[in-house]
Amino acid sequence: MNKKQLFLTSALLALSTSYAYAQTLQLNNGDSLEVELIQETDITLTYLHTVLGKQTIQKSDIRNFSELNLIGVDKVREGAEGQAGLKLYEAEKKQEAALIEVNDAKNQLEVDKKELTTATGVGVKIAEQKELASENRLVTAEKSLVTANAAVVAAKAKLQTTKNISVASEQVNLAKSELKQAKKELDNADSKSEAQAESKVETAEDKVETAKENLLLAEGAAKTAKGEKINNGFMGTGIFKDWDSSINFGLSGASDRTNNVTLNLGFNALYEDNSRRWIFKSSYYYDAEGADGSSGQDSVNDNQANITLIRDWFFSDSAWFAYASTIYDYDNFKDWNHRIQVSTGPGYQLFKTDTWEIAARTGLTGVFEFDIEVDGLQKDNTQNLEAMIGFEAKWHITAKQRFIISNYMYPSITNGGEFKNLANVSWIHDIDLFEGMALKVNIKDEYNTSETFVNEFKYNFSILWAF
Repeated sequence: MNKKQLFLTSALLALSTSYAYAQTLQLNNGDSLEVELIQETDITLTYLHTVLGKQTIQKSDIRNFSELNLIGVDKVREGAEGQAGLKLYEAEKKQEAALIEVNDAKNQLEVDKKELTTATGVGVKIAEQKELASENRLVTAEKSLVTANAAVVAAKAKLQTTKNISVASEQVNLAKSELKQAKKELDNADSKSEAQAESKVETAEDKVETAKENLLLAEGAAKTAKGEKINNGFMGTGIFKDWDSSINFGLSGASDRTNNVTLNLGFNALYEDNSRRWIFKSSYYYDAEGADGSSGQDSVNDNQANITLIRDWFFSDSAWFAYASTIYDYDNFKDWNHRIQVSTGPGYQLFKTDTWEIAARTGLTGVFEFDIEVDGLQKDNTQNLEAMIGFEAKWHITAKQRFIISNYMYPSITNGGEFKNLANVSWIHDIDLFEGMALKVNIKDEYNTSETFVNEFKYNFSILWAF
């Protein structure tokens, strides 16, 4: 087979592959298209056109839909399953093209080998170079085929997973419907049939639980297939399940001329859906130093804790949201020992993309301080009202790095001219030693004009574990 014959054979094979299943599609607007039908759902049909490429249209827009041959066309559900079906189609097309390229490369190599056996003089060198080029082409083609085969296997697995999720979701809906009907029968049952109705309710409740478990298994398989971790809550207990949670721990110490230890702990959690967001933060710092190993008494330099809980309410199709927050602080070295801050007001989501999340908040804050000491004397607890304005931002630098910054200012309304400013900066870098483990650097600054020590600046390094 010479080169011209080889080219014509390959072209005819490619054309036969592309148009073996070509059908005429007549649209309601009068257009007619020669297409290859790929996939159908209950309401749409997806086809491949030589110029338009892959297109999906409503079945109602096709004038001759009842005349089309849909045998062999994949029937899938809308949504994720449909998308997975199209991905499989594309993967199989690439696999077909890769197989054609491998066969062409093999045929070309055979042709070049034959030319080499009959070559003479200068032609031998040229024939050897052509054979080497064909060998390299074949190696490249075979590698592409291996990649294409793997892509088809992965696409089939993903399609099956999405089908399992769809089936499990339908099971949940059906079980819930049966439970609703059983409860309705129980409400309407008389004394004779009450026991039978209660049995139906118990059976329906069991079906709902079983269906939910099947759905969780299917969703877990989908996450595993995508390389995502399955969230089973804190230490697998189910607590804070479906929350993005993390624990951080930092410890340093020394024992020589002096004994000292510095400890910082933290637990953070975030839950968000279309209607609400919960943010929980907590931290604890402790620093102590002793004169020597036998002194028996340490000098505590820092002993403080913070617990923050924020609830956001989202509005449909709006960047505006409402929030309420409660903050508890304990500090052994402030003018007060305990402080509670309660805030509420509006917020605005400035940006929310895969790279940036920026939100601003404003509102009013009630501040309650307890166990205040002035000149060594105990003073009554105080209550103050403050305004609040600030922002928080998260930058996803890479898949493994995140940069988080927030700054909130609280001008005092009760005591004019006084204010405090809270700034927080964190940098988190995931490491591959263990799943969920990361390094965290945190900087915190509190400037409060009403305190004896106006400015407090802290920084710490810690290991973070996300779950």
